[in-house]
Amino acid sequence: MKHPLALSASFLVAVNLLPLAGVLFFGWSVYEILLLFWAENLVIGLYAIARMLTLLRCNGDRRVLLLIPFFCVHFGIFTAAHGALVVGLFRPEDHVSEGAAMSLWIPFLALLVSHGVSFVTNFLGKQEYRGLRGEEAMLAPYRRVIILHVTLLGGGWLIDALGEPVYALALLVLLKIFIDCAGHLREHRERVEKEERIRKTGRADSDVFRDW
Repeated sequence: MKHPLALSASFLVAVNLLPLAGVLFFGWSVYEILLLFWAENLVIGLYAIARMLTLLRCNGDRRVLLLIPFFCVHFGIFTAAHGALVVGLFRPEDHVSEGAAMSLWIPFLALLVSHGVSFVTNFLGKQEYRGLRGEEAMLAPYRRVIILHVTLLGGGWLIDALGEPVYALALLVLLKIFIDCAGHLREHRERVEKEERIRKTGRADSDVFRDW
């Protein structure tokens, strides 16, 4: 594992341990955990826009000027629907929203920093934007978000049905860490492989005879 990737992966794990501390020491419920994980969609969307702007600046890809507004609307609708689902299914009747906001803002800012470290060290530092198309940058968040949150919502529903035992909540957080790390490493490994194909064949895909 290259040093920048190791750094971003370490930040990812460390930040995701904060919800585990919330479960073990501060009595976080499944609603608070899933609400924090939902809020990460906002961070992912923000850095997706930053990646597309980077493509405009560094690659001269003007298509992102159309892709960014489309992404904001489409990803915004997706995020809003996801948030409504979390609130509708998991919000307790006696939940105090002010207390939740105070307890979640620190891990939320930590997520913002963690994704920022990955953006700076990998996307900018390792120049992962080279050869990346605007459409790829726009679609990248969906694969990660959909797989992750479908799994977490299913796990959250099961835990809620079991009465929210602490061990199950901790396992949900650990599951999120595992999925995050696996997705993070796969995403960057695929970009390294793509760069290698471009270097060897002059194209991003492996089928060098496709146009023949």
